[in-house]
Amino acid sequence: MNFHNLSQVIIVFLLSTLKFGFGGVPLAVMIDKFPFFKAITITTAGGVAGAIVFAYLSEWILERWHAFRSRYYPYHERKHVPESKLTKKIREKWGLYGLAFFTPFILSIPVGTLLSVYFYHDKQKVISYMIVSIVAWDLFFYYFYGYLYPIVANHVHLR
Repeated sequence: MNFHNLSQVIIVFLLSTLKFGFGGVPLAVMIDKFPFFKAITITTAGGVAGAIVFAYLSEWILERWHAFRSRYYPYHERKHVPESKLTKKIREKWGLYGLAFFTPFILSIPVGTLLSVYFYHDKQKVISYMIVSIVAWDLFFYYFYGYLYPIVANHVHLR
């Protein structure tokens, strides 16, 4: 493996830790033209590494966020602060399953993992649900970007 290939692998891995569905997988499949096993391995490893790192960093991030808010926005009579409509709907309707399902696709892995740990506190459970979701979405995205997108693009003349 030469330096160019190693740099491609590192970029795909790091991009998969942050923006999985619209970053790491399309780069691996459409631009770098990685074969199936290489693309699935690298993007899944990146997504899982991102979920693990952000699950364990989330406590520290939330503590810093609370310290920042209490310092610059002192506690007053607390008004009800509404959640994001999307987050509230996912959390109330589907729970942790829904957050894990939508994290690689709609939310980014850091945001979805942070919200999951914030709402459900059990890091091991959050990580295991994220791993299952990341693997499932990775297989779907590989199929979509590798097989369906070129067919649709040729018929609709997007290229």
